[in-house]
Amino acid sequence: MATNSALDRRKFFGSAAALSLSASSYASVTGSNERVRVGFLGCGGRAQAHIDLITRFSADGKPVVPVAVCDVWDGLEDEYEVNFGGKVTRRRYAQGLYPSARKIGVDVNDKSRVSKDYRVILDRKDVDAVCISTPDHWHGRMTVDAMNAGKDVYVEKPMTRTPEEAVAVCDAAQRTGRVVTVGVQSMADGVWMRAFDTIRTGGIGHVAHAQGGVFRNDARGQWRYYRLAKEMTPKTVDWNLFLGHGFEVGGRRIGPTAKEQPFDRAAFAQWRTLWAFSGGPFADLLTHSMTHLSAAMGVRFPARVTAGGGVFLETDGREVPDVGTIIADYEEGCQLVLTSSTISGYPVEEVIRGRLGTIKFVKGGYQLFRDDPTRGASFPPRLEQQPTPTELVTVEPPRNETETLWENFLSCVRSRQQSTFCPPDLGAVAVATAAMATQSYRTGQALFWDRERRVVTTADSSWAARCEQRSKARAKPNQVFGWSGGDTGSTLTPPMHQKLAGPWVNGKEPT
Repeated sequence: MATNSALDRRKFFGSAAALSLSASSYASVTGSNERVRVGFLGCGGRAQAHIDLITRFSADGKPVVPVAVCDVWDGLEDEYEVNFGGKVTRRRYAQGLYPSARKIGVDVNDKSRVSKDYRVILDRKDVDAVCISTPDHWHGRMTVDAMNAGKDVYVEKPMTRTPEEAVAVCDAAQRTGRVVTVGVQSMADGVWMRAFDTIRTGGIGHVAHAQGGVFRNDARGQWRYYRLAKEMTPKTVDWNLFLGHGFEVGGRRIGPTAKEQPFDRAAFAQWRTLWAFSGGPFADLLTHSMTHLSAAMGVRFPARVTAGGGVFLETDGREVPDVGTIIADYEEGCQLVLTSSTISGYPVEEVIRGRLGTIKFVKGGYQLFRDDPTRGASFPPRLEQQPTPTELVTVEPPRNETETLWENFLSCVRSRQQSTFCPPDLGAVAVATAAMATQSYRTGQALFWDRERRVVTTADSSWAARCEQRSKARAKPNQVFGWSGGDTGSTLTPPMHQKLAGPWVNGKEPT
């Protein structure tokens, strides 16, 4: 991973980074001086941030305008009180189909622009791009359908719920040439690319290990703060469309039947607590760290993933764990460990450890700590006080990450460049890792990623066996020490007594 080459944007962003559309593709897309017309698929809480942003962009004269909305729920506009932690606050609530239509200035009776069926929106010729902010299980099917309909796509993270769906999205993006960005807000920060530059130019030597995580603590239970309203009923919610059991990706239906999952306000509004619609904390909370750390490290799909955790405290009917840890091992010779907890708020440091140093990410940049393997121990086992960094690299963060992602996406739509800040092949990395972690947690098995076939397989003993075999095969005789790193690029300097190592054959000492 550590080379002396200049920063490789293609490696950082993924294979789409250097791609642009052919001249013949320009005829079917919005011109650089025209407004990009956006339709919103899903009008829940997260979607409101996108709607507000695009509405403001439009009012400010930027070349973008909201034109259509889709949601399976009629919606609700009102004010309500929240009593939490002994404090009562009054909040404004406006979510769902009709409130969102009014917000963007569209007649609620215009069934071609205001619909519960997303295909109606995709059929409109005056929709250039869509923003997908539905529950996770709908992301893949809607993204593929949107590209096939000639639309560019901003899809919220995770890009899809399964690796198979992620592969379908990547293939569709390559086939159609549409512009796709995944809403991993942290990818709007230039700090990850700057760290990648340090790593690629050998700044911390061989990357060996990285860690990160998300830690929250809410007495109500993670995701239970999403409001349940009496107005959510089978009459106002198209439950079958929400479930998605009538739709498939790659021959596999995307959701359960109504018999398997009867209507339930909690399943509708707090769907992240259920496996049928979500990857829980693995997919929701850890996608950010998973995406930007793998990009900064210069790695993509892990070779082996295992996960642990459990529902230790939030026993409120949820299926997903309140503590979960992912261990991802890579063929490049490194490991990524990510932990989420929704029952404790104390965080872990976000770091990338290398043979010659460590990068620690802080607000507004990162600290670089030099490490010297010839000293034996550069740092104490317990950090009683923070060590002094060797160097501080400052990188100004974006004022608003979501706004920056949208500006980049819209710029790519107008220029017809597919190299967004978070293209689909980078989004697929997080999907595959989170899905493997979910499967590992639920089955108790470790998983392999087959790079050639692009599928998940059950792990066996071959990973450890290969590591052991590689270690023995690459330990070659050396006239000075009796041992060397061979072709590993190892910087090991074995002690003089290591020349005494080696098997005795027929009772004779090795020479």
